[in-house]
Amino acid sequence: MADLSTQLINKLKLSNDKPNFKRNFKNKLLPFFTRNPERAKFSQGFEPVIGALSRMSIGWDPVYLTDNYNIDNIVENVDSVQLLDGFEMGEDEKHKFLSNLFNESSIKSFRHPFLLNYYTLSENNEKKGEVDVAKFIMKIFDLSNDENWKKFISDRSTSNLVEDILIESLEKIPQQKTDNQFVLINKEIFRERFEDLSFLLEHKDFAIKNLSLFFSFYYFQFLMQTVLTIDRFNVDDSKLFELYYTLDSEKITSTRITNKRGFNLIKSIYKNILANDNLIGYLNELLEYETFYSLQDIKNMDNSDRQKLDDELKTVLEMYKTSMSKQEFIPEDLDDKILMFRDWLVNDVSNETISRFPKSIEEIGDLYFLKRRGQLGKVLTLRKELIILLTALIVKSEKMIVTEVFNEFEKRGVFLDRYSKEEIVELYEKMNILDKKSDSGEAKYVKPIL
Repeated sequence: MADLSTQLINKLKLSNDKPNFKRNFKNKLLPFFTRNPERAKFSQGFEPVIGALSRMSIGWDPVYLTDNYNIDNIVENVDSVQLLDGFEMGEDEKHKFLSNLFNESSIKSFRHPFLLNYYTLSENNEKKGEVDVAKFIMKIFDLSNDENWKKFISDRSTSNLVEDILIESLEKIPQQKTDNQFVLINKEIFRERFEDLSFLLEHKDFAIKNLSLFFSFYYFQFLMQTVLTIDRFNVDDSKLFELYYTLDSEKITSTRITNKRGFNLIKSIYKNILANDNLIGYLNELLEYETFYSLQDIKNMDNSDRQKLDDELKTVLEMYKTSMSKQEFIPEDLDDKILMFRDWLVNDVSNETISRFPKSIEEIGDLYFLKRRGQLGKVLTLRKELIILLTALIVKSEKMIVTEVFNEFEKRGVFLDRYSKEEIVELYEKMNILDKKSDSGEAKYVKPIL
């Protein structure tokens, strides 16, 4: 069997005049695509992702399309439909009536947890991206092992006859074990996410209404933190980067901190994201272990393992240099070799491919979390619905001092300057959830929403 460096050289076709930067890695860091058709664009909202991750959580086939949704059983199970005047509908009228009442597009209106499993994917190639986003979220929350979550989406109990007819008539979705290649390099951040989900599921109606916003929020947060982490070689994987949001209703100027430490930080590294992802993938192919290694893991390897990687990478870079007629000298230090490899990947992958790869960040951002602010471009934005959701999850069942509420926002990756904090306090006052009574007479408390 060829050594690891030879295998990578052959994979990248470095012996040819033009390398081929293949990306069929054993592990995946980001649910991004270098082609547009497969990328999740959320044209149907986030519900298709909710459907896929629900099905995967309980071992069902994640791919469920509109054509799979069949109401024939419903028509058969309903003997007759009586009109207000006492007359019964004919068979054709009954079929049309039930088709309208129980069609696939109206299933979300029932607000029943079991029906989350029947949210359909998009009909085009976008469904591949939706399933990948679902897999990524599965890793974020370890949903396959969350018994509370699985109990929630498996609950078939009903509160009325209409729900009962629908749930009893739905065809079973096939069982299927789904491989999940995604790895989280920064899984220690946002530890509050598990408690947040648990509390959310205790309030069924509120949960069903907000699951799309909840999961998409943490998905967006992990995307931004991950791309920032892999862009920095000397950063601990558990570091939380401070990203500043503003409220949807605020008027902002160029002097606000969100313009220095907000979404512009993400935009500034767009050209590096694909190269960073490729770099980590290729380095792992030069390691003889099954375990995935982040850049931080590589820095922390013992000297013998680092030396093995150094030797393999040197061989690859020498062939790369010859293939692409590079003039630089290959450095002695392993870390410098890695940085050189990253720079070459940034420069040698086509600009079209590089520009398509990070678009997944803006696709989800445009759905909920970004707002274009004229010449300032897109800015990280808190809409009222998200403020209410986060506040409910943070405060839970006992009032909390407002400064602590903002500390909890930061633990979830939402940083705010004093102007935005003042706006949120005003919103709390309008919602009548701000309690100014305290022992000191000065502290303000936020009351529970749920």
